Amino acid sequence: MSTGSGGGLDVEVTTMDTVLTSTYLQMANLDVTFIDFELTNPTDNPVTVVVESEILGYTEKSINTVVVPARINSTVGQTPPLRPGAVPREMTPAALHYRVAYANGNVIDEQTVPVKVYARDTMIWAVYDGDELYDMTPFIAAWVTPHAEGIDTLIRRAADYHPDRSMSGYQCGSTCTEDDWEGYTNAQVEAIYTALKNDYQITYINSGIAYGKSSENPQRIRLPAESLASGSANCIDGAVLYAAALESIELNPHLIITSDHAFVCYEVVPGTDTIACLETTMTGSAPFSDAIAAGLQEYNEEIANGNFASGESKDLSIASLREEGILPMH
Repeated sequence: MSTGSGGGLDVEVTTMDTVLTSTYLQMANLDVTFIDFELTNPTDNPVTVVVESEILGYTEKSINTVVVPARINSTVGQTPPLRPGAVPREMTPAALHYRVAYANGNVIDEQTVPVKVYARDTMIWAVYDGDELYDMTPFIAAWVTPHAEGIDTLIRRAADYHPDRSMSGYQCGSTCTEDDWEGYTNAQVEAIYTALKNDYQITYINSGIAYGKSSENPQRIRLPAESLASGSANCIDGAVLYAAALESIELNPHLIITSDHAFVCYEVVPGTDTIACLETTMTGSAPFSDAIAAGLQEYNEEIANGNFASGESKDLSIASLREEGILPMH
């Protein structure tokens, strides 16, 4: 955060310290901006200013001309657009340059500050926005890519393991009891589980996640297509893979993110609190019934420990995050 003033106009600047290139352009969908300028005009006359910002070498320049009314505070937010092909393969230090000037060109505030630009496959769970941490956890939904290469093939193969050879989502019908729904929905999830075990031989890498409220916890996460192609995944890779498969057949998955683990839950009956959970790391090594039991136990432990209530762990409804504007990564 920095401040500047000139000719009576005061400027306070707050900027994030990290560019999460995987979801950077989606921040606007949540009304989140990378850099914010708070302009305070204590005078009796309106003031016209030009606000500019860019990440040198990585973005185009954002420019806004703003009239700040007399005795008014105005906030201008900018997210300079990424240049095509400018995303690095590894974390790269970069420089954010911004400038606030009067319409006649006289500079009020101009600074260059360091930022980090991360590769497209890297998730950062929290970034600094000025002096405060901003929780980026919901953006993990961007890794849930239901229309990605390989997902349709997975669902077709899963159908071969379904009793009715059908993957139809929530089509149980209005006459279904809760037990009917449980059997109907779980049969589709079990078919996916079995296909990943038998047809893809998915093996799980025993590595946790670096989840935490810190900008120093970068996490490389495979997209579902990568996990299918490689035949391996850690807990977070597997969770987004299952979530993508479930979303592709219009089930409602939830990503459960704890301090050192991730797994997937899903609504057994759409739009209700009736859920089932799956310990995805047991794919290939245990029966589906054991993986379901383990997942639900873990979920209930998070509730009992108060981790969801405290915010230490997250229960992320993919459907809700889609409504908020976090879309699958392209």
